[in-house]
Amino acid sequence: MRLSVVVVTHLGGDWLRGCLSALKEQLGPQDELLTVVSAEPGTADLRDLPAGEVLDLQANPRFAAAANAGIERARGKWILVLNDDTVPAPDFVEALLAAATEPGLYQPRILLADGSGRLDNAGHGLWPDGFNWARGREAPDGPAFEAPGQVGACSGAAFLIHREVIARVGAFDADLVAFGEDVDLSLRARRAGFPLRYVPQARIEHALGASHGRYGAEKVFWVERNRIRVALRSLPAAAVLTLPLWTGARLGLLAAARARGKGWSARVGPEAIPAALKGLAAGVACAPDALRKRAQDRGEWALGERAMWGHVWGNRVRWRELMR
Repeated sequence: MRLSVVVVTHLGGDWLRGCLSALKEQLGPQDELLTVVSAEPGTADLRDLPAGEVLDLQANPRFAAAANAGIERARGKWILVLNDDTVPAPDFVEALLAAATEPGLYQPRILLADGSGRLDNAGHGLWPDGFNWARGREAPDGPAFEAPGQVGACSGAAFLIHREVIARVGAFDADLVAFGEDVDLSLRARRAGFPLRYVPQARIEHALGASHGRYGAEKVFWVERNRIRVALRSLPAAAVLTLPLWTGARLGLLAAARARGKGWSARVGPEAIPAALKGLAAGVACAPDALRKRAQDRGEWALGERAMWGHVWGNRVRWRELMR
């Protein structure tokens, strides 16, 4: 089988129906479409779904575990993982597959679904403490995002992955629960030598925050907790040893931006500050587990410390991006 598409839904409804309708027209007889319902019984609107098989988990284990259930069921050589609040352009699937010339992860151009012509992201950049930053977030789409190339990490909202990658490094780490699982999988794949590539010809719209919001305290908690786990598991030793310095610099820049009324840090409420502190504490508490997984992964690493640092630094988030 050429391709399996795994769409994870929490609420169902019109966004899911729009996503499945757009996909139905692009899939051939050798492809499969699977909707994974990650919701308590009766809470998701699953009426009149236009296409595909439904895997109803009868619970909400959150995104990572739900996506893994779909990936385990999938039979395709390539697996396309999508959020339910995405709507692919008519040539999306073929453009993505045409660029997928070797096993790896492939990131499309993700546009905001608000009609503004702005980007959700063109892949993620990295801060050396494990924090990721959506490249191009809310910037006007244009020539700056036309060139294909490597990215620091792929977005979990929409990415293509080869089965060989999963066989080597596994799927999502369900211990992350939510947020950051895409960066974790990306960096584990990169450590194992697989490419992380941006495919600008493959366009898809995303209703960012449709399910969980953009700037809530819960998201801040999971982002801070999980980026520590990601850093300890996959980043080069130089980044791990200097983690407090990088975190202090990042939080300082975000605080300065907030004081100026700039950036996403100015959009979160005061409850985000204690949430971030709780996330930091939770991340530190998870350090033994993350380091144990690092030791387990090491046998699959193809990139040494210098090469992995080159990946992080080559795809680094500039401080001006944090401040804008």
